[in-house]
This record gives sequence, structure tokens and C-alpha cells, in this order.
Amino acid sequence: MDTRVHIPQRTGWVILVLMAATNFLPWMEPLIGETLSADLVAPASLRTSVGACLLGAALVAITWLAGRHATSALPRGLARPRLLGFRIALASSAANILFGCALAARGSDVAVGPLPLGLVVGVLWFVAVLPAEVVSAYLTGRGSVRRPAPAAATPEPEAAAPRYASQTS
Repeated sequence: MDTRVHIPQRTGWVILVLMAATNFLPWMEPLIGETLSADLVAPASLRTSVGACLLGAALVAITWLAGRHATSALPRGLARPRLLGFRIALASSAANILFGCALAARGSDVAVGPLPLGLVVGVLWFVAVLPAEVVSAYLTGRGSVRRPAPAAATPEPEAAAPRYASQTS
């Protein structure tokens, strides 16, 4: 007798919270560095930082829900979408932490080539980290719903009646 009880897993939401929380590191660290001076934070940089964090959180939540309600078949290479989504989430969270640490250690105004570090991190975040988070959220949402496998077309068993009229006599 099977006595297992289905316990719902909440790892999908934990992954979403992990990504949304680590998004604050690269965007809020420059603001913390600016508030240590006597000047106030410029309204444009505050709006950009908070807007990027909210945009990231909204996109991640929406694509997670889209993944949960998707009905199309996944490619064969994505046999375990939840695990792949979790791995991508960890990588993007690690990138967020590294970006935040680099900004904390060096400051956002330090030049990296001809551009300031804050601008380079912002561009890398929008080009690499945010798309990775969106893909991760979709795969995590997609893998969190059990879908029945499509039933294979099985031939019906033949009836006991003979096939041909010549067999009836």
C-alpha cells in the first residue's frame, strides 16, 4: 500500500525570491556609496536603481507564471527543466553578488576602460543577468507543474468476430 502523502514544494518561490533579493546588490550598492558623502542621492539614479529592481522582480514573477501555465511541449534537451532553472538561478544570483561586491570594493565611479564601473555593471545586468533570470523563472515554473505524458496511440484489440465473411462458414 502506498502511504506517501503529496507535500507541495515551494522551491519555485524560493528561487524567485533569491533572484529578486540578489538583484538589489548591484543596484543599491552604488546608492549606499553615494549616501556616505555629504550629498544626497540624485533622483535619477534612485529611480534607475529602484526601477531596475522592480522590473527584474516583475519579469521573473510573470515568466514563472507563464511557465506554470504553458502548454507547449519542451524540447527533448530540457528533460529536467526545474533543475536547469535552479542552476541558472544560482548562476545569476552569483553574478549579482559578484557585481555588488565589485561595486562595494571599487565604487561605481571607478573607470573600467573608458566607462565607469557602475555603467558596465548595469549594462551587463540588463544584457546577461536579467535574461538568465527570465529563462530560469520560466523553466522553474514549467518544471513545477506535473503534466501527464501524452498517451501513445495504442491499437484497439480486435473483436472476437471474424474479419472476413469467408471465415464465418
